[in-house]
Amino acid sequence: MLIFECVYTLQKKQNMSIMQQVRERIEQAQPGQLLTYADFQVNDSQLEALAAALSRLAKQGVINRLTKGRYYKPKETVFGKVKPSEKEIIKSLSTSKGKVKGYESGLGLYNQLGLTTQVPQEVTLMTRNQRRVANVGKTKIRYVQSPTHFKESDIDKLQVLDALRGYKKIPDRNSEKTILKLLEYIRKLAEGDMDRLMELALDYNPATRALLGALLELLGYAQEADRLRQSLNPLTKYKLGISESILSNRRDWNII
Repeated sequence: MLIFECVYTLQKKQNMSIMQQVRERIEQAQPGQLLTYADFQVNDSQLEALAAALSRLAKQGVINRLTKGRYYKPKETVFGKVKPSEKEIIKSLSTSKGKVKGYESGLGLYNQLGLTTQVPQEVTLMTRNQRRVANVGKTKIRYVQSPTHFKESDIDKLQVLDALRGYKKIPDRNSEKTILKLLEYIRKLAEGDMDRLMELALDYNPATRALLGALLELLGYAQEADRLRQSLNPLTKYKLGISESILSNRRDWNII
């Protein structure tokens, strides 16, 4: 009986200690700042106590729950409660235990790259192994599985490849300006990590490889362009709606 009492007392002290840690961390947080389990320095054996502490503080109104495992410190203003920004939500959803597990793609990406002026009504996150839709507060998140296994240093290259793959879906695009911007982004990537760009590109669909090959050829990367050409079916046509005046070598790549 004495042993059980000692264990209970020890657990109670640990839980009190975690509650104190959580309160101190929340006091340091800025209003609207997103907080996840990773923001609290606890070991795996303390996660249950951490979850209980956060849940208890949410019920008390000290923090607000955004979604499972994600909370924020509220603040009332004349415009209502301060909540985490969409950018912060995306960053949080793209990481796990401090490691990047995904990145933004889709319309949000096209907007960031300056390829469209339209603002997305939902956020598209490319991840390694998830395909689902979820709501985080009022933000709709669409998780889409990446066509390739990637690491954090690949994200800039993957985003350009995603823009090439989604070329036809870019709303209100100016084809000439879009191609010029993509050429510039590819030129910057090629200067630092052409080999990795090619490795990733080979996991994308043929139309993406054809468009990348045509652009690389225009930039003078003949060897890399030929490598992509060899990965394509010479009889397949790619309907991208790009005129010859914009992409002078489009016929060589069966782009129409």
